[in-house]
Amino acid sequence: MATRRGGGRPKVLIAMEAVVAGTLRHIEYLLAYTDPAEFDLHLAVSAERDPAARERFDDWRRAGRHVHEIPMCREIAPYRDAAAFGRLLALCRRERFDIVHTHCAKAGFLARPAARICGAKTVHTPHVFPFGRGGGAGAECLYVGLERLAARWTDRIVLLSRYQLNQLLQHRLMPPERAVIIANGIEPDRYRGLNKADARKALGLGRRDPVALAVGRLCRQKGQDVLLGAAALLREAGTALRVLVVGSGPWEARLRERVERERLGSLVTMVGEAADLRPYYAACDLVVMPSRFEGMPYVILEAKAAGRPVAVSLVSGMGEFVRHGWDGFLIPPGNAEALARVLRRLAHDRRAFSRAGRRARAGFGPDWVARRSVKGLHGVYRALLA
Repeated sequence: MATRRGGGRPKVLIAMEAVVAGTLRHIEYLLAYTDPAEFDLHLAVSAERDPAARERFDDWRRAGRHVHEIPMCREIAPYRDAAAFGRLLALCRRERFDIVHTHCAKAGFLARPAARICGAKTVHTPHVFPFGRGGGAGAECLYVGLERLAARWTDRIVLLSRYQLNQLLQHRLMPPERAVIIANGIEPDRYRGLNKADARKALGLGRRDPVALAVGRLCRQKGQDVLLGAAALLREAGTALRVLVVGSGPWEARLRERVERERLGSLVTMVGEAADLRPYYAACDLVVMPSRFEGMPYVILEAKAAGRPVAVSLVSGMGEFVRHGWDGFLIPPGNAEALARVLRRLAHDRRAFSRAGRRARAGFGPDWVARRSVKGLHGVYRALLA
């Protein structure tokens, strides 16, 4: 068991700006599978992007967790960033953490130097690098430069895929021996064993309806506008299909307005937030992800565990997780016509998608289990403390 510099349990700070969607799930798995007898875990988190996250913070505090709310914003904002850095630096000085583990770009850039000033070891998980998102040449150069600078304050970087390792090497962010790949993981048994007919009955879906499901934050990254473009093509062709869009986010009003304006309601149902996604996975024939960029999405893992194929944009190394035509489909990013072809095939050959779903479930990897992912992170912590 690792010990801190002064004896006793090592103190570990998890710093994250965006406590939403997949990053929220990442924290929850880390909390669930970290033994408090070994690591004294603290959280430095922000509710600026989603004020409702404060309810989650209160739940964590009631469970005995150390939660420090530090306002951070996603965009570059010099005055607000300086204030956040000051609060992170004060926190690190007061608590004398042994390890500071930062997540995503903003917390990564602010908390790593604060940790280094205070003598803590630093671990960073980018989830998605801030470059490579199509922001233009100027933004690319800026973000690559910032990541190279922050790499100087980083003892270990935790990547989610070989694609991200290639990005690190391509942009010469840091030596590869300081990088480790630890895939995201879920609790696969939660998504197995639900009956499709029962799930459809509970959701008001016909037993014979071809059903596609899109799960995720409603925003530019996730590409739901591309999905609506595909739905419009299917409506014009008279294709019978049900598309469920589950989630909320900054694009919700825009997407709902488009569904109404283009009269897509016969195909597309905007569900909103769902407390339990399992019935939706059980009820659908296909999970759709027309993303513009990704890290390692939990949705793919959940779909595989549920035995459902995924149609995902070929971005950010998604070919590592989906084999086109075998257990899912890889589509060109931003291409509504290509997505419509996959959905049209679903409408006419559900059995082929059922076979692909069985292959997806059989291909669920042993590294994609939450307990194992967290165990890998603990191994990184122990190695740095040794």
